[in-house]
Amino acid sequence: MKSRELLKKLKKELENFSIYDIMMVRSFIEKDAKYLPPQYREHYINSMMKYLIETFHEIKKKKCEDIKDEEIDEEKLKKMLERIERFKKYNTPEEEKFIKLSKILCPYLAFIAKKPLHPTYLTFPGNVRIIKKGNTYYCPVKNKQINEYSLCEFCVCRSFDELKSSKN
Repeated sequence: MKSRELLKKLKKELENFSIYDIMMVRSFIEKDAKYLPPQYREHYINSMMKYLIETFHEIKKKKCEDIKDEEIDEEKLKKMLERIERFKKYNTPEEEKFIKLSKILCPYLAFIAKKPLHPTYLTFPGNVRIIKKGNTYYCPVKNKQINEYSLCEFCVCRSFDELKSSKN
C-alpha cells in the first residue's frame, strides 16, 4: 500500500468521528490516567487531548497529493493495528472510541507524518520531554517502554541513549 492510499483510508475513517466521540475518548484517557501521580495526571490528559485534536485536524486538512507517495510496510502497519487492539482492558464504549481513533491517528503519525506518537510538549515523569534535533526526534522513555503492549517500536523517535552517544 502507498502512503496516499493509506491517508485516503484514514481520512474516510475519520469522517465518522463526532465531537461526542472525542468527548468519549477524553473520558477514557481520564480513567486510564487515574494511577498517574496527581501532579502529572492533568498535564498528561491535557497534552494528549491537545495532540489528539491537532492530529485529528491535520489529517482532515491534509491533501493526498501534498504527501510523498511512498510504499508503506504493510506488515508493520498490520502489527501496529494488532498491538493497538491489545490495549483493550475495560470493554467500554469510551475505550472502543479510543481504540478506533488510535487506529487512525497512530498510523498517520508513524507512516505519513513521521512524527512522534506522543507530543513534544508532553512532560514525562522525571521532568523530561521528547527532543527534536534537526529532523530527528529523541525520546527519554523509548528503551524503557518496549513490550508487547507498547507502540514504541513504531514511533519515529530514537532513544535518548543515541542522543547522548552522538555527543561523545
